[in-house]
Order: sequence, then C-alpha cells, then structure tokens
Amino acid sequence: MTQSSLALMNHPILTAREMEILEYIILGLSAKEVARHVEISPRTVERHVESARLKLRARNRAHMVACAVKAGFLKFTKSGVHGRYALD
Repeated sequence: MTQSSLALMNHPILTAREMEILEYIILGLSAKEVARHVEISPRTVERHVESARLKLRARNRAHMVACAVKAGFLKFTKSGVHGRYALD
C-alpha cells in the first residue's frame, strides 16, 4: 500500500454534510430530529449516517461515535462536548 492510501484509511474524509449529521447524532438526536434541523428527509439523514459509518469502518452508531472521537472529529471541554450544532 502507498503512503497516501494508508493515510486515507487512518483518517477518513467525511463530507461537510456527513460531519454536520454526525455532530447532531453525537448530540443524541434521532434521524427525524436531525432532518427537522437541516431540512432534509429522515431517509436522507439515514443515508448520510450510513455513509459516514462505512467511511469510519464502524459496526453501528455507537461505534461510529467512538470512531469519530478517536479520529479527532470531536472536541471536549470540562463542561462537555460542544460543537457548532450544540442545542443548548
């Protein structure tokens, strides 16, 4: 394997929309709730989730979140996880 293919395996490239959906999923929102926030259908949300899950090589949503943490997609502070889509 080449160096660049190894880099892609270790650091998957998610689209901006996949990252946006992933951040909402990390906050605990369902596909229906995410769909309302980003104004797309719940089925489209599910497709983005599945695409991100496959890119992260995760077995399920919980594992996808763990993989996102490991890949550095989330930033933690003492008061919790705060992304640009925080709902507080």
